[in-house]
Amino acid sequence: MAEKSSLTALLQGNCPRCREGKIFTWSILEKPGKFNAMNEFCPHCGVRLEPEPGFYQGAMYVGYGFTVGLLVAFSIIFFLFFPDKSEWFHIGVFVGVMVLFIPLNYRYSRILYLYLFGGIGYDPSKK
Repeated sequence: MAEKSSLTALLQGNCPRCREGKIFTWSILEKPGKFNAMNEFCPHCGVRLEPEPGFYQGAMYVGYGFTVGLLVAFSIIFFLFFPDKSEWFHIGVFVGVMVLFIPLNYRYSRILYLYLFGGIGYDPSKK
């Protein structure tokens, strides 16, 4: 079986050490109200997924970057395809899109922050 790449593991929300265990307890589709429930330890290799208390406060900056990127992309698309609509239409659509993307933004900002700054490297022996 081929090794899972770091990018694939990141996109699937898997542990950075073994690339198998899930970082979050539930799937967004399985239990939408529990999108923020994280495993304390990787269920596959046992590595601690919160390296230190308050570690994920820095993930807010990653989430902010995701939000800005998404708003810029939607602004360009909507102003090109709906130039005659009022500003309130655009604001309403942007707010709606941002609310829909809260679970994904929350999860992927934490996952990316863990991969970049968590200090947990890939260990093929933990596979």
